[in-house]
Amino acid sequence: MDKKEFNSIKEFKINFTHVYHSSIVPMLEKLEKERKFLKSIALLSWLLVFLIIGIYFYAMGIKSAEGMCFGAVLTIICVGMCFHYVRSAGKNFERKIKTKIMPEVMKAFGNFNWTQSSVIDLDTIKETRLNDNFETKDDDDNFYGTYKGLSVKINETKITYGSRGDYDKARTEYIFKGVFVEIDVKKPFKGHTIIRKRRQINSHSYEEVKLEDPEFSRKYYVDSNDQVEARYVLTTTFMERFKNIKNIFRASQMEASLKDNKIIISISTDRDLFKLGDINKPVNDTKQYTKLLNEFISILAIVDELKLNQNIGL
Repeated sequence: MDKKEFNSIKEFKINFTHVYHSSIVPMLEKLEKERKFLKSIALLSWLLVFLIIGIYFYAMGIKSAEGMCFGAVLTIICVGMCFHYVRSAGKNFERKIKTKIMPEVMKAFGNFNWTQSSVIDLDTIKETRLNDNFETKDDDDNFYGTYKGLSVKINETKITYGSRGDYDKARTEYIFKGVFVEIDVKKPFKGHTIIRKRRQINSHSYEEVKLEDPEFSRKYYVDSNDQVEARYVLTTTFMERFKNIKNIFRASQMEASLKDNKIIISISTDRDLFKLGDINKPVNDTKQYTKLLNEFISILAIVDELKLNQNIGL
């Protein structure tokens, strides 16, 4: 049976409360027992590591320089192995929680679905021309569905590129961490308009667009291959709403590409969005589910804030 499309943030909130108590809470008791067990194993692992290191230094490590040196190496190896094990156990538990819980959570989000597969591919992101260095992407949470008649895709990801470091060694650097939001709009764009953070030296693909809002122009560099359309779309109201969204997300950077029938917005943030299943927090802590809901509807609010479901004026 097709899931219902929601047309307001209020519907999401009301349905979430119902689904959380009726479907999610009954699943949490067993998962909470597993979380406590894994946390106990993690703590015991750290205790064992420090016990081994302590015994070594007490018995032999302080008798010679060689012993101290070996003790230091032993400490690094043991701590590194334990850290890797605990981190892997935490990640595996988080994946398990999401695999079990997210399909139930999605029942509260109308016809939206969650997947671990990418919903916005790298080529689509490259076509935005928001950055010339996009090479590889590492996806986390992905959502897709419709809101107010518009197709919406949400891709939480990290994007990297290769570079040369000291002694000409190849290395991989993260250049983006956050979410890409792709929204189909009712009125296709004839040209391509790009909104980038203004820098000392600005990347650009087309001619710069001179806008009416001086504050917006100080913060963002806008270029387009259709000057008339760009000025028509980027009204003072649109620019004010765009600045508000950046503040809501506490984003370090927010940029956008308007092309064809899509607006693609990149929101840079160091926060781990849509997080569930922290091994150090109770599984039945309602705060993490409320946080996930608020993060999700904040993204959908972009449609409302920018009025993307309207035919004229966006």
